[in-house]
Amino acid sequence: MNTELTLYDYWRIFNRRKWAAISIFLITVASSYFYTKVQPFVYRSEAIIRFQPPSSYSKIPGSGITEWDPWGAVETEIRIIHSIEIAQRAAKKLYNFYVSQGKAPLKITPAQLFSAYRAGRVENSNLIRIYANYSDPVTASNIINSVISAYRDYDLEQKSRQAQKTLDDISTRKVEVEQNLRSLERQKKNFLQKNPGTGLGSAYTTQLAAFEIRKKELLRKYTPNHPEIIAINAKLNILKKKLSELPANELELARIARELKMQEELYNILSKQYEEAKLGLASIVSFVTVVNPAIPNKNPVSPNMRLNISVGILLGLFLAIVVIFILENLDISITTIEDIENILKLPVLGIIPHIFSEKVLDNWFVNFFKKERYSPEAFRSVLLFNRKYTSQVIESYHTLRTNILSHLRKKKGVSIVFSSSGAAEGKTLTAVNFALACANAGIKTLLVDADLRRPAIFNVFGVPPRPGLSDVLSGEIQWKDAVYKGDDFLKSGIGFDNIMKFKGIENFHLITCGTLSGNVIDILESSDWQKILKEFQAKFDMIVFDSPPILLFVDAVMVAKHTDGTVLVYKSGKIARGIIRRAKDQITSSGVNMVGVVLNGVRASEMGPQYGYYYYSYEKYKPKER
Repeated sequence: MNTELTLYDYWRIFNRRKWAAISIFLITVASSYFYTKVQPFVYRSEAIIRFQPPSSYSKIPGSGITEWDPWGAVETEIRIIHSIEIAQRAAKKLYNFYVSQGKAPLKITPAQLFSAYRAGRVENSNLIRIYANYSDPVTASNIINSVISAYRDYDLEQKSRQAQKTLDDISTRKVEVEQNLRSLERQKKNFLQKNPGTGLGSAYTTQLAAFEIRKKELLRKYTPNHPEIIAINAKLNILKKKLSELPANELELARIARELKMQEELYNILSKQYEEAKLGLASIVSFVTVVNPAIPNKNPVSPNMRLNISVGILLGLFLAIVVIFILENLDISITTIEDIENILKLPVLGIIPHIFSEKVLDNWFVNFFKKERYSPEAFRSVLLFNRKYTSQVIESYHTLRTNILSHLRKKKGVSIVFSSSGAAEGKTLTAVNFALACANAGIKTLLVDADLRRPAIFNVFGVPPRPGLSDVLSGEIQWKDAVYKGDDFLKSGIGFDNIMKFKGIENFHLITCGTLSGNVIDILESSDWQKILKEFQAKFDMIVFDSPPILLFVDAVMVAKHTDGTVLVYKSGKIARGIIRRAKDQITSSGVNMVGVVLNGVRASEMGPQYGYYYYSYEKYKPKER
């Protein structure tokens, strides 16, 4: 058995499960639509800023600017913007803004505001995009503007704080040097008052201090071997030698003068730096520049109807495919002719297409709500009496008859039992239509309702159930007295018009179930079947028995033992393969001739190309009615 699936197999699987797939697809798409409809509108507002020092920004003390790295700075600032510190400041500014406008303050916490906005780099640039999502477009733009304002203030505070610290440090150092300078001036004054006449060493000391200061400045640029530094060292040695020859008072005065000179120079430097720091603090500006301000956007970004419906369609298709194959794997019924022949090792004698009743409500009850059989009116509308079924449908029954006769190798007096594995597989409809098709073909046919448990044929034809088969089997009447002929159907439930326009009604005969009894098995077992069937065969060319389901009752087997064979009716996809195999085994184990299987209720679209083409092409090929 070839288990490889072809494209047609996949198409057939989808065709069988199309209503489940379509339902899943529509439910998914509808759910996406309604989900989108109930979602609140979300509006997005965004702004673009640039973080960069102004071109005129000088490297003032405390600025912290040495080399500017725009890429690294942007990543750092993005993290600062999206921080709880900025969110807290922005929430406060937003509150004050609404109060200043005379509006009710926006009830949003720093944590909620922190979740409402995001910041990120604009691709291939050092610009920063800040955007916020909110249920109101104006509020979304106000959130962004408050975040930018809070971030700008924070940036300015950080830079001002560094510059202020530098200014404070310089100021403290300046006061300390000024105190030392005043102390040295007082010390020099007191020394001169106590030692009048000294002062030559002061000139030397002044020169010595000047040369030492000059030497320090040169050492910042040159090495000790530089000619100018060597010259200064020589002069320093000469001055030191002269100072060493001066009296001790002169040396002390020179020392004081030298320290005083150095403190004066240091004080001048600190005074200059102090003024520069004050100027720098006054010149501090924010590095944040707004490129595109935030404005209200009236077009919502969420929900996105087009995107959600597209996702719903894709998800619906995916779920539909998954459901199709799940149902197919869970389905243990038989759906193809090849499966039936391989599992049962029996031929498929005929393929009976699905016939819809003219009673739409009955179709729904049977096909979707699993009602076991049609109402009498609905049943009559699917019989061959109905004009529109006298084309390809009747041909399927002619094909069934031909195949049965070829397997039995018998032309006259054929007796055949129609049964099924379980209920509601269409065995009664198949038996009735088969008998009508035989009569339509000019074959003298007798239809016998052998279902003594739950008879239906008398109801379909609208004739009395008694007398019938049970009365014949019990010997109460002769079988000829229980037969309904063509004339008897003129006033039946079939209708006069349908009887008159059906060709071959004179060849159709019917025996109903008869009087129902509680001891059906005894009636069937004690009857003289050989005599009855011999008389039937002498009078009719085709005897068709409609019997109960095989797995429910033994009636069909008991009747089939005396006939030429049994035909098992199987409704496509209804019964599990294990059940139909068990029904076949029960028939064959009883010694009954199992002729084959009729695949009933098959839609032409479910057949393989080799079978379905016949039904598609029949209407084009048949001769036109004149």
